Amino acid sequence: MTTGTDPAGVVLAEAEIAERLAHAERLLSEGDAAEAQRLVRQVMAAQPDQAKALHLAGTLERLAGHYEAALELLRRAAEQAPADVDTHLELARLYLRARDYDCSLDELSLALYHDPDNAAAYVELASCHHMQGDIDGAIGYYRQALEKNPDHAWALTDLGYCYMTLERFEEALEVLERAVLLDPYSAAAQNHLSYVSVRLEKYDRALEIIRKLLQGEKRSTLWQWTNLATAYDHTGRFDESERTYEYVLRHEPNNFAAHWNSAHLVLARHDFERGWPDYQYRLLVEGVWAPRLIPFTPWKGEPLRGKSIAVSAEQGLGDQIMFASCIPDLCRQGASVVLECERRLEKLFQRSFPEVKVIGSRQELEPAWLREVGPLDYHSPAGNLPGLLRKRLEDFPRHQGYLRADPEKVDKWRERLARLGPGLKVGLSWRGGTRATRRQLRSLSLPDLLPILRLPGCRFVSLQYGEVKKDLADLRASEGLEIAHWPEAIADYDETAALCCALDITVSVCTAVIHLNGALGRPVWVMVPAVAEWRYGRRGEVMPWYPTARLLRQSERGDWAAVMATIIAGLAQRVRADARQ
Repeated sequence: MTTGTDPAGVVLAEAEIAERLAHAERLLSEGDAAEAQRLVRQVMAAQPDQAKALHLAGTLERLAGHYEAALELLRRAAEQAPADVDTHLELARLYLRARDYDCSLDELSLALYHDPDNAAAYVELASCHHMQGDIDGAIGYYRQALEKNPDHAWALTDLGYCYMTLERFEEALEVLERAVLLDPYSAAAQNHLSYVSVRLEKYDRALEIIRKLLQGEKRSTLWQWTNLATAYDHTGRFDESERTYEYVLRHEPNNFAAHWNSAHLVLARHDFERGWPDYQYRLLVEGVWAPRLIPFTPWKGEPLRGKSIAVSAEQGLGDQIMFASCIPDLCRQGASVVLECERRLEKLFQRSFPEVKVIGSRQELEPAWLREVGPLDYHSPAGNLPGLLRKRLEDFPRHQGYLRADPEKVDKWRERLARLGPGLKVGLSWRGGTRATRRQLRSLSLPDLLPILRLPGCRFVSLQYGEVKKDLADLRASEGLEIAHWPEAIADYDETAALCCALDITVSVCTAVIHLNGALGRPVWVMVPAVAEWRYGRRGEVMPWYPTARLLRQSERGDWAAVMATIIAGLAQRVRADARQ
């Protein structure tokens, strides 16, 4: 019989080791990570290479956010027990969080090799495809998971989310209601369910769902209160939302999601000093921020003269452009800066910040560029910089643009625009976000914009990403109106920047085009929905990040009439001014 000795010198028989690990596993499932970790450490002290103990230790490290330690422990577990499906699944989850899709798929292949009917493996396969943008593929794998286990609440929740991202809201509603029935404590299922109800314009229904869950709840209700706050937020009841988050945090100070969501409300009313600390909780919310293993001291605002700092990329193109407004501040402090960014931004950022080493990357768990730059003094995720440099409204610089387009490309686009004929050259973007980020609330169709498109004296140019050929062809056939569209200008972001600089003005819904124009110092008018993202603030026409942006807001959800009228009047005034010159 195999035995080992724990830290107290007690000899543990194999049966006792198995009992302690089973107890640790139960404790972990019940949320008692501290006691589970104590038992696991006892076993590992007795048997350092015990596969189940290594697996549980790796899981605990992942849940604590210690990804490097988790990876080492799980790899050791897999070496000790190559056929252990749970270890392969845990490794797959870790790689997936790090956006290392190939390694995640390898681990899932091994899991299914040893257990072809494992529903959890199909769920992770679906998640992997979903995160790579293959929504249809993800739906197929979630359905396979549900064939193996029809009551898999997680699979139902994620399947509902897929339907939600495809705007198949009725199907999402049905699936998510099943998920909530199976797992009433699932924060994700309830949050998605309330969100889908909002998107179906069932606002009272969204609040009813959550209130009903709260009334029927016999145990902790804090997750339900968090979802209630989210429903209030999505329906524009901001004060109620903020009060509800405050209630949650009084009872659960370490609720990361509540901190992060509450930060959006506080930042939206420009209380930056109070909002930024909670915004950092995004780094701890599962699925929001891909973990990074960047082994430099976190920058907390220490003097930077003569020091070096790596600024790592995060979130989408618009956020990377917005947070890059802080880079000149670091340079003025005398820092040597390494700036990571999405590859499409690399040329633009390098030209704009010539004293900075700019590196385009895929934001891997362990960035390859670490080998190039060597040891640095500090590191900061880009989204942490404003919390140190933009604490008050007065801290936002009145810049005329901090990004620089290629002058030769700008001249070429001006020549091409001139060939369209006389008139004000107006850039136009009418769809914003993704299906998962409130595209319906943020977007318009070209027929919606007909009052603007019929305005005499304007030549409209598409800055819209994605498939637009059908939109433009339908407009041409039905209205005889032409919008210039050059795909090569959209495919290459450096070309997009040059085109924006060549245009007279841009009119757009809330999308990355706003950030690009504002960062270039170009005039841009923003069509802002009644319930806007925090970046656009709660009220007023000014966007602190971009002095050249003008915010035109809906007064009521879905009613763009007043916004259209303001844009028409403003463009007509510019056309008349140009005619007088």
